[in-house]
Amino acid sequence: MFALDPYAARSCPLKTVHAFSATATAPPATATSMAGTEEFVAEVTRRILAGRAAVTDLRELRTAPTEEQEAACLAAMADGAAVILGGLLPRDWESHRRGRAELLVSDGEGGYLPGVIKFQRAVDPRRDDREFVFSDVGELTRRRTTTGWRYRWNWRWTNAIYLAHLWELLASTGFQSSRAEGLVIGTEQIPDLGLVACRLDLTEPAVATIPGEAEAPTHVSALQRYHREFALRVELAEVAGSTDPVPPDLLNPVVTRECQFCRWWPVCEKLLDPDDLSLRINKAPLDRHEITALRSIGVTTVADLAAGQVDDLLVDYLPQMAYRQGAEERLRLAHRRSLLLHQGIQLERLSTGPVEVPQAPVEIDIDVETSRTDRVYLWGFWVGTPQTGRYHQFSSFSDLDAAAELALAREAMAWLRQIVGGQRALVFHYSDYEVLRLSRLAGPQTPEVEWALEFAKTGFVDLFGIVRSHFFGANGLGLKAVASAGAGFHWRDEDPGGLNSMSWFETAVGAESATERTMARQRVLRYNEDDVRATATLRQWLRSLR
Repeated sequence: MFALDPYAARSCPLKTVHAFSATATAPPATATSMAGTEEFVAEVTRRILAGRAAVTDLRELRTAPTEEQEAACLAAMADGAAVILGGLLPRDWESHRRGRAELLVSDGEGGYLPGVIKFQRAVDPRRDDREFVFSDVGELTRRRTTTGWRYRWNWRWTNAIYLAHLWELLASTGFQSSRAEGLVIGTEQIPDLGLVACRLDLTEPAVATIPGEAEAPTHVSALQRYHREFALRVELAEVAGSTDPVPPDLLNPVVTRECQFCRWWPVCEKLLDPDDLSLRINKAPLDRHEITALRSIGVTTVADLAAGQVDDLLVDYLPQMAYRQGAEERLRLAHRRSLLLHQGIQLERLSTGPVEVPQAPVEIDIDVETSRTDRVYLWGFWVGTPQTGRYHQFSSFSDLDAAAELALAREAMAWLRQIVGGQRALVFHYSDYEVLRLSRLAGPQTPEVEWALEFAKTGFVDLFGIVRSHFFGANGLGLKAVASAGAGFHWRDEDPGGLNSMSWFETAVGAESATERTMARQRVLRYNEDDVRATATLRQWLRSLR
């Protein structure tokens, strides 16, 4: 007997294979939740407990025997609790399901709906008058409707697969709601409504069908997608658990974003050719099904794709890609990258002759850092040449609110205005992110920011636009890829990156140790200084090309 949890159907199938294989040793589990998740979940839970609905909190039973936890969850549902927190549902051995529901919400008719709290954007604005179904966080049992919003099905469909598992598991308890519905509480504060629980119709055809299914519609319901995905995981578990060794055709890893957080990655990495397509192409990567289709026609590595003729490959490839819009263009792009990677080329020059980069007596480079809550907490500048310039920064290592973020921006822009003075000056940046942030912060009471926006019309230079006109990058055209491969710049941090800097910022703000906070703050500032120095080095290199 075995039972799979709610993550199985929404996760990489190879996780199930490894978990049930007698020969695979499970690596130690590591914490994978994004920093800030615990705080967000705690705040939402506090609001639920303070709301109008009667709440039965079973979270403290997590260390109790499984049978006791399951019995408590059944008892709470039998008592008609409005909301249940952390209920462990009884395992359904026959259907191979198990799971703990973060939320169980009464439907008012004797049944329950599963819910999750996610530290992520869950809804987007929409311009039509299509109905948006939700509940107030403090009144989860009340079903409400409005317009102007929609669930982010394209990006957050896996939440619906997770909820479909729990909804099906409720059937074995006798407390399954007659409505196939689940609730997702994301981070959006909707005007006039605040934090809400979006109600998902698990029967709505809003989820892309499994790629490669013959004659399938483009979209199916979350329940339909779940049933197909879950059936595959059950089959994989049965084969992996009964066969020793596991058949080789089940052990074909495909590198995806999920691998970054997977405990099984060290096992999968050993199974991959170092030249594997999914391992080496990390810019606009082909998805799992695209990689699988290529493998089926004998293309596994970068060398294989580089050696192939795209027109010939497309004959067998495209029939398998009916689900994927732009499949031919994506393959041609991957082929182009493979040719460069196979030759060891990072940047391909698209033009000849000098690269025109505007110049001025005063040259400044700018880069900002944002927190995971999307607040700019650091404005960094490099003034002068890469060799003789100086770094200047405005930062606030604290939990900024809107007013504090704006105050920091005004201080930084006031300084910039003073530096520019009446001189001819140019401010260089990479992509338009800094200008967009200024646009968001500008207002009638922000003269410094208003000045910066006006100055940006003629005084800001986006180096990314210049680079894009002259180069193609095997690993994309991000600042780190171009400044490293082209200008030869090297960041001092061993693992530089915007996402990493968010973690360093959180450590700088919230670590218990003063020493740890100081070291994290220094790491962020050093990283930001390298970013603006890299921009300065890049413009100098571009001007040197002939």
